[in-house]
Order: sequence, then structure tokens, then C-alpha cells
Amino acid sequence: MKCSFTTLGCPDWSFERILTEAQRMGFDGIEIRGLEGEMLADKIEYFKPGKQQDTLRRLQQHQLEMTGFGTSVNFHDPVKTPALIEDGKAAIDICERMHIPAIRVFGDKIADPANEQQVIDQVVAGIKTLCDYAEGTSVQVWLEVHGDFNRLERIQSVISRVSSERFGILWDIEHSDKVYGDDFMAFYEPLRPAIRHVHVKDHVRENGAFRLCRIGEGDIPIKKIVDQMLRDGYDGYFSLEWEKKWHPELPDAEIAFPDFIRIMKQ
Repeated sequence: MKCSFTTLGCPDWSFERILTEAQRMGFDGIEIRGLEGEMLADKIEYFKPGKQQDTLRRLQQHQLEMTGFGTSVNFHDPVKTPALIEDGKAAIDICERMHIPAIRVFGDKIADPANEQQVIDQVVAGIKTLCDYAEGTSVQVWLEVHGDFNRLERIQSVISRVSSERFGILWDIEHSDKVYGDDFMAFYEPLRPAIRHVHVKDHVRENGAFRLCRIGEGDIPIKKIVDQMLRDGYDGYFSLEWEKKWHPELPDAEIAFPDFIRIMKQ
């Protein structure tokens, strides 16, 4: 089993501290979702020309790899999509140079059910554009299970129309839990061949609402999901997405990260 965390969980940590703590706590990799306040791949200091080889050397020294890059790219707003696609292309360029295997993108929202097919069409078109751009590189494009794209039929509608080997699914188990609850197999089994990466979070189900909580203290059947995936031969990363940057009331990384390692490896 390979474990990583997204840097969303430690927004105040320096890059050096991220590397040091990840190694000390027993992580195998780090997933980049911003570094030292910068969220765009081509703006991150450690990914700029002249710094790239030193960054890769430091990762190797700490026996870590970068497991993915979390972009903010989404496709539900046709007005904003062209600029976001350019952000995605820039991230692909950086990932290729920095040995990062994939970028993460969102669907993401279906504001009006009457426009569902139109939004799905936009998502398919956007992902195809980025996959075409990534051809000839080692970088993949992962659609995250997130927002209104947390239902099987919507994800399958995208998968069936994107045939690129550059494409895969990032399964955020918290977002699908909002629909499927303990019946995770109904969602997971049909998508299993396409899953490339997993985001792990936990929440308490509260009468239709969901409250984020420490790993192992909520209602998501994390161990059952992990054990099932390992039995099925999954060899990708389980990545803790601790949303400290968006939810500052959550416990600090010093508490949350060891929780995750302890529960995942027990």
C-alpha cells in the first residue's frame, strides 16, 4: 500500500517541512495542491527553470515522489473553460518536467438539471482537449469524483466517450459516500478499471448533511474500501485530502496526518 497526502492539508508548511514531515511520518509520496501559497503549477517557485533539478534531488533524498498535481480546472462554465484549459496545459507541461504522473480536474457542477447533458458534453470536450495535449508525454488527466460528478451514471457518461489512454478517474471516497453510503461497491465496481488514484477523507453523516472529521471517527467505511481495492490488485496511491486550507477549523496536519498513517497501515 502506498500513502500520500495533499499539500492542501498543510498550507502553512514550507516545502522543506513538507518533505521532512512526510518522510518522518512514513508517507511514500506527496500530492501537490499548492506550495507556499501558490496554486498554479507554472507559478510555483520550486517548479521553475533553474530550480527543477534541485527539487527532484530533494525529493529523492527524502525517498518521496510526487503523486499528482491538483489543478482547479473544471468545465461546467463555458465562459471560464478556455482560460482553465490553458491552466491545465501549463500544469501538464510542468508535470512532464517534474515527473508528476497526472493532473487532477473537476467536472464539476450541474446547476440546472435541464442542462445536465450539456454540462457532460462540456466535460467530455474539455478532458479530450487536455488528453490530446498530453499525448506524447507521461502525464495523465484524472477526473475527480467531486461535486455533481459523484454519481455513477454521470462518470460513466464521460468514461464511455473519452477513449484516451491518458484518461483516468480519481476516486474521492467522501464525495461518492454522499450518494452511496455504505453501498460503495455499487459505485466502485463498475468504475474499478478506470480508477488511477484515491482521495481519502472521512465525515459524519448528519441527516442529509456531512461534517468532515478526523480519519476513523466518521461513517465512511474506509478500511473496507481500502481492503477491497487491495484485494482487487489496486497499486496506486491512497492520498489523504485533509482540507485544512478550505476548512481552517479542522485539526492541524500534525494530528491528522499521523491519524491517517496509523489507520491505513494497522
